[in-house]
Amino acid sequence: MLRLIVIAVLIASGVACSRTEFAYRNADQLLGYYAWKTVSANSAQRDRWRPLLETTLQRHREQELPLVIAYLDLAAGSVDESGAGADAACLVDAAALLYQRHAQLAVDLAVPLLTELDAGQISHLAKHTAKRQRDAARRYLDPDLQQRQTSREQRFIERIETWTGKLNDSQRQQIRDAVGRIPDLSAPWLAYRAQQTDRLLGMLEAGADTQSLRDFLTGWWVRMDGQSAEYRQRWHSARQGFIQLLDALAATLTDRQRATFLDRLGEVRADLASFVAPEHQQASLPAFPACDAAPA
Repeated sequence: MLRLIVIAVLIASGVACSRTEFAYRNADQLLGYYAWKTVSANSAQRDRWRPLLETTLQRHREQELPLVIAYLDLAAGSVDESGAGADAACLVDAAALLYQRHAQLAVDLAVPLLTELDAGQISHLAKHTAKRQRDAARRYLDPDLQQRQTSREQRFIERIETWTGKLNDSQRQQIRDAVGRIPDLSAPWLAYRAQQTDRLLGMLEAGADTQSLRDFLTGWWVRMDGQSAEYRQRWHSARQGFIQLLDALAATLTDRQRATFLDRLGEVRADLASFVAPEHQQASLPAFPACDAAPA
């Protein structure tokens, strides 16, 4: 559910603008499909859930989508050649806030469905999550460590090129060098996800009440409770390395790359803005220590 919420609003999507609009316009159907796919929710359960889904999406349009648009404006300012725009630390802090707010929406949507699951649906969820875990392990935990690192470098390059267009050889090498310094969190992250998933399945099998499920999912999805001190330290190191990479890379962007970045941001912004009523269009992200200011 959390994953689909984020996909549905396309905060960090690199897809074409027409697909952004399509996905957001059909977010209710996409989320309904995901509920069926993930927990095999039956038609009666989906019918009872639909009013909550509709009010949550309306709340998203009124409260969250304006912040997403403000974030896109902040990101556009980050490539200002005058140096007056937001730096990478500011963007990362603001993105973390948006993640937490969307994670809370996901909790609000997921809990009513989870409390209604029968034994067969819990088993379906267990099989679904186990498959996702295996798929992720195949993608991110190649036993050939050199190939794993090469694949990781390529993912970084492809995700950045989604926004900037093709990078030159020097920029690609800059990314490879940075990725070599950034801790790979794939293994501990997947272990954490498996641990939390097992706890959730155990709670569902034991018939946990609504508040217990809400507290657990908020701790997991919003605050990411239950991670070791070592993991948090590695995450902090990875965050700092990623910030340094983005700041350094921004200084090397060509005029063409800046224009591509701004065009693609603008396309996504225009699509999402079409869903925001005029009275909700003026929104400001909260101030962060790393940000001089957030655009209104």
